[in-house]
Amino acid sequence: MDWRPFVVCPPGQKPPAPRGPATREGLGDRLRTAAFAERQARDAFFRAAERFPRESAERRAIWKTLGEEEDKHMRWLLERMTQLGFTPDERAVSDGLWRSLERCRTAAEFAEFMARAEERGRAAERAFQKMLETRDPQTAEIFARIADEEDRHIALAGALRA
Repeated sequence: MDWRPFVVCPPGQKPPAPRGPATREGLGDRLRTAAFAERQARDAFFRAAERFPRESAERRAIWKTLGEEEDKHMRWLLERMTQLGFTPDERAVSDGLWRSLERCRTAAEFAEFMARAEERGRAAERAFQKMLETRDPQTAEIFARIADEEDRHIALAGALRA
């Protein structure tokens, strides 16, 4: 996978731990990690629509829609990173989410895994929102908007579990 502009650490190697949440660099680390998670989810949804061609047209259309939404979230985060002077390639990130999704052998397994990933993502976004509310309200608002949209993603992903 070509993950540019992100730099991905080799399989089996952990990325550097995020720096302190109260530091400028720590904010950059969290934005970068969140943006890359959105990128992995985007690509996974688009790939699932192709990878499981026997699934209903409705299910594949939902995956494509979710992929478009994840792309939008990634762009919001990358734009905010640019405004704050951070770059995606500044520190390595992990593609563990992608590798886990690639191991899903069936559409049902993929749908279940993605539903859980969306739930974890929403929890992280809410935590970032709370952490940044007073220090960086603009970034906090971006995380809030993403988390609000993840509520819909979770509902859709839940429906796809069936």
